[in-house]
Amino acid sequence: MRRFLIVPAVMSCMALAGVVLGTEGLETFEDVSARSGVSFQHRSGGGAKDFLVETVGSGVALFDYNNDGLIDIYLVNGAQLIGNRVRPIAGGGARLYKNVGGMRFADVTAESHVANSGWGMGVAAADYDNDGWADLYVTNYGQNVLFHNNGNGTFTDVTARAGVVAGNWSTGASWGDYDGDGLLDLYVARYVAFDPAVTPRRGADRTCQYHGALVACGPRGLPGLPDILYRNNGDGSFADVTAKAGIEDPGYYGFTVLWLDYNRDGRPDIFVANDATPNFLWRNNGNGTFTEVGAETGLAYNSHGAEQSCMGAAAGDYDQDGLIDIFVTNFSEDDNTLYRNDGDGAFSDVTRQTGLAGKSWLELGWGAGILDFDNDGGSEIFVANGHIYPEVQKYRMDFTYRQSLQLFRWNHRGKFEEITGKSGKDFVTPRSARGVSFADLDNDGCVDVVINNLDAAATVLQNHCPATNRWIAITLEGTRSNRDAVGALVTVTGGGQTHTAELIPANGYMGTSDKRMWFGLGTQAKITRVDVTWPSGQKQRIENVKSNQILAVREPRGANDAR
Repeated sequence: MRRFLIVPAVMSCMALAGVVLGTEGLETFEDVSARSGVSFQHRSGGGAKDFLVETVGSGVALFDYNNDGLIDIYLVNGAQLIGNRVRPIAGGGARLYKNVGGMRFADVTAESHVANSGWGMGVAAADYDNDGWADLYVTNYGQNVLFHNNGNGTFTDVTARAGVVAGNWSTGASWGDYDGDGLLDLYVARYVAFDPAVTPRRGADRTCQYHGALVACGPRGLPGLPDILYRNNGDGSFADVTAKAGIEDPGYYGFTVLWLDYNRDGRPDIFVANDATPNFLWRNNGNGTFTEVGAETGLAYNSHGAEQSCMGAAAGDYDQDGLIDIFVTNFSEDDNTLYRNDGDGAFSDVTRQTGLAGKSWLELGWGAGILDFDNDGGSEIFVANGHIYPEVQKYRMDFTYRQSLQLFRWNHRGKFEEITGKSGKDFVTPRSARGVSFADLDNDGCVDVVINNLDAAATVLQNHCPATNRWIAITLEGTRSNRDAVGALVTVTGGGQTHTAELIPANGYMGTSDKRMWFGLGTQAKITRVDVTWPSGQKQRIENVKSNQILAVREPRGANDAR
């Protein structure tokens, strides 16, 4: 953040496809939190926000923990400081809500054993041991926790045996198979080396002021923590290979991590959105090592050559050119930044060209997504906002503490148009939004939203998208690849158009979205073919696919391309 500051969420794979814009009436989001059974209340320190750790909020994971075909909700919670020691919120902790159908959820935290008593930050859900059950990795200020899914509705804390404690202050985490062995490895971003006994309190020096108000200090002026790369050993344990892999983080302030194959060489690379420091892009060299290429690819800075306060990050093919682009959210008095993948190993900051400049100047962005919410075949950019300083309200600055969500619609003519005000009254309700994740919670073909709000109840937004537009969802199961097929590339072809998505569940801000891949089709009823490039490199094609269905695709075990 800059103190002056910054941080995110995209869906595992944004909805793509289609060509014909469907219904002109836009999607409407309804807040169904009160009747959903999701009674979660986030708490993070005190109201004065003396320290930065109290301001950044927590993430949310949307995943199917019991394999019943319904997406469940895991919400991470904060804690409080009593003196210089962390204490759990009374009756708090993270909560797991089981989807029982009909946009209704039941709290199963106690019986599932996933409460997490630490000061929770992010969550990464994935099947790290390929046993068919999604596990949870929760980052904390303190020790991180790996919950292994036992397949019977319960989880076991296996952190010590797995060797993935990390320590101090971790933020975003993400799973990806960097060495192609079919096992998911883990990248953990870390933030500030925080110690309440020695870290300056609110207003202590010049780094602790904002427009003349005394505010929480940092991150500038505070020591940063290096990120960690853990390699999956395949026996339930992990090895810290950070140094061996060439991950040399000088102590930048990391928030959100995306694994994506930006240069299409078949090897997953790692993008890290850093706060108040240049962003990282770790290019996978294919020999177990990485090279940092953020500056040379154009992702480290914006078009003015300035480092930003990046918090959230979303990946998706917004312009439907077959290349995965990146959107990052930033602090107020700065633009959120859209980086277009140019296809030559570099990215261009196209924020101004696409009409996004100035649209979020007074907002402070966190979670984000590049998705097709109305299934018309085009992308929208979703942004969650909320300031970190309560003082902005007290001193009547131009900003508000609680802020509206924002939604921008691609017009297929090179620009995004803001449609926030057309997305329903519940969409524009001011919130202190932080973590945001995306999934079709009721399997009706419309992508819904869950928001983890700072010091407030969680929000469940049901998307009432136009029924006239069609869609397809694709769920992948790897055999030679990792079981979740993280990193798979899917193209959907029909009506003379081909659209591309990469399976990136950890899009957004310190959370995980539905790993099913959603594609909006507009009025297109039939798909000519679906092509899958698996992380193993194997290719598969399915032809003549009907719309409005969830299509399950399993990777063939043979070495040759499958047709």
